[in-house]
Amino acid sequence: MSNYIKPLLTLSFWFKTVGEPFLPVFYYALLAFFTLLFLAGILSGIVFKAKKEFFILRFAVKYLKGWFLWAGATGYLWIFFTYERAVFLSSRFWILVWLLSFGLWLVFIIKKIRQLPGKEKESQQKAQFDKYIPKKKK
Repeated sequence: MSNYIKPLLTLSFWFKTVGEPFLPVFYYALLAFFTLLFLAGILSGIVFKAKKEFFILRFAVKYLKGWFLWAGATGYLWIFFTYERAVFLSSRFWILVWLLSFGLWLVFIIKKIRQLPGKEKESQQKAQFDKYIPKKKK
């Protein structure tokens, strides 16, 4: 097992310009992972349109939908370049860039989702207040 992990700890593994092809197990595992991300994005879009009465769930999936779709699509792109053995675009450091960029994006999404209960309460209070305000005549 350590023979598989030892290369992960070396800089030469991550920063070679020519990426070596995946073992079939890793290829299918990454393909399944990026497929799940992409399908989660599609499912998020469906939930966003269907669950109009659940404020927090609706806007949480609204924020996550783009993340899931972009993460899955860019993952597919990287797997494609690795499969085609493109010299620079199949490098392993792109997975580090992917992890860093999408991880940072996910942190900002989680911060937004944590603010949703307060926004829901504000929205309910505003709706309660607005029902007593006269409407404009057309």
